[in-house]
Amino acid sequence: MPDEFFLSSCKYCQHEFRVAAKLVGKQVNCPTCQRQILIAATAKPTEDKLVGKEVGGCKLVRRLGAGALGVVYEAEQKSVGRRIALKMLSSRAASQPEVVARFQREAKLSAAIQHPNVVAVYDCGMDRGVHYLVMEFVDGDTLAGLAEDAGKLDWKTAAGYVKQVAQALEYVHGKDIIHRDIKPANILVGKDGVAKLADLGLAKQIDTGDAAGLTMQGMALGSPAYMPPEQIRNAREAGRTADIYALGASFYQIVSGRLPFEGKNGTEVMTKVLRETATPLVQFVPDLPASVVTLIGRMMDKDPTKRPQDGSALISEIDTLDKPVSTKPRKVASATRTTKRSGSPLVLVMVGVTIIAIAAAIWYFTR
Repeated sequence: MPDEFFLSSCKYCQHEFRVAAKLVGKQVNCPTCQRQILIAATAKPTEDKLVGKEVGGCKLVRRLGAGALGVVYEAEQKSVGRRIALKMLSSRAASQPEVVARFQREAKLSAAIQHPNVVAVYDCGMDRGVHYLVMEFVDGDTLAGLAEDAGKLDWKTAAGYVKQVAQALEYVHGKDIIHRDIKPANILVGKDGVAKLADLGLAKQIDTGDAAGLTMQGMALGSPAYMPPEQIRNAREAGRTADIYALGASFYQIVSGRLPFEGKNGTEVMTKVLRETATPLVQFVPDLPASVVTLIGRMMDKDPTKRPQDGSALISEIDTLDKPVSTKPRKVASATRTTKRSGSPLVLVMVGVTIIAIAAAIWYFTR
């Protein structure tokens, strides 16, 4: 682990994540449960006895983080000499058939996806009782980490990341896959500025529904702070626009430094999502362009039919953010009409003079 980063654990959800050394001694939001935790002044890079060992032909180099279901390491895939990230299920998680099924499904879905804005999965398997995934290594941080470090992101920078994720969604949705757990912690940003969508553990395929019965009827599945109302009521109802909503909630968070809905626990947050309206963004970011506020509001509309309907539609709207509307053609048309009107009296005068002259000539010669 580089000296500027430490591993810290959330006392609420037990999620382990990287944190910048300059945040030691400060309050930060856990990227998973969003509760505020104090980064201990005595925090040190975690020493792990597995570092240096091999799993699935990969030599573990350093521990990157952990969650309730497993741990992720930076490793070297020895057969090809490639730097990779290796995700392993914990022994406790591996004892739960539904978790193993979800892990295997993630590998299967990920293997079918090849896109520059989606973290690639190269291999999966089981070695000495350990289930593992061999994934693309992204040298950088999560979008959650970047936003936490900066407090909030400039809207143009944030929109750039959101657009890249929308490109990933356009591709993933084209394969009839719904992610269902989009949040800043599941978006990796490399040092080259490329954003990549990660973690298809809760994804589902539209044509087959939820494999292995992993989503029960009426069960909420996902991260409460980013879930749309229909997903809270029943995860089976989550369609393409559910991912658009979650990306909108992420957009809201990274430009404001605040979650659209906050609460003491997941149940309180979900209740607010169902019944309340998010605090207007202008209260947190007064200078945020109206077009950005409007787009985020549409992405987070409680009515799925009023959101951008897919990644392609969202990309088109992002491309038009804060572009001034030209009124020049309207002014030209008005000037043209004015010229015509101003010329009409002159024509009438000339016609009148001609008629008078002709009448006078006739009178003279007749006399």
